[in-house]
Amino acid sequence: MIRSIQLSTKRQLQLQLRTLATYASNPQIYIHKVNPLNYKFSLSKSPDAIEIGSSPTADPEPSTFTDNPKFKELLNSTIYSKIQDDFTFVMEAGVNANSFMPIYDLRETPNYARVPATENIFGYVRVDSKGKIVPESFQANGMYRLINGRCGLCKFSDFLHEQLQTQSEMQVVKQNVNAST
Repeated sequence: MIRSIQLSTKRQLQLQLRTLATYASNPQIYIHKVNPLNYKFSLSKSPDAIEIGSSPTADPEPSTFTDNPKFKELLNSTIYSKIQDDFTFVMEAGVNANSFMPIYDLRETPNYARVPATENIFGYVRVDSKGKIVPESFQANGMYRLINGRCGLCKFSDFLHEQLQTQSEMQVVKQNVNAST
């Protein structure tokens, strides 16, 4: 439970309590209860960060989960500009020279030398003849799903998680700065 103290316009002290939980299948994801029938799922402890999506329950299913298009856009742009620095996929690129390699969700890691299920692939990158990811070669997979029926919500490599978490929180800061100008 997080406690925050706010001063009202009458300078009285108010105590606001809100619960903060993590998604059972993936500790990267925080659950923010908006009201009894609306939960937001985010990579940040901040309830104002860009959310992955929402659901009427704290344990979403594909049929009850609503993707946030802003998050999907953020996900694809982050992979496009930074995936060549992600150690998880840099290592895989070394054995995928001269090919298009899938960049995939880690909620359901494929067996060695196997291609993940289509719904778990963020997209593909080009790998050059030396086994290096070609920067900005990412092509998004329109069939990727942020949630699936077997393993639940998305799970990212440590690098992507850190990048997405930072970007999700920075978007809020940008919005607040723009609103105050």
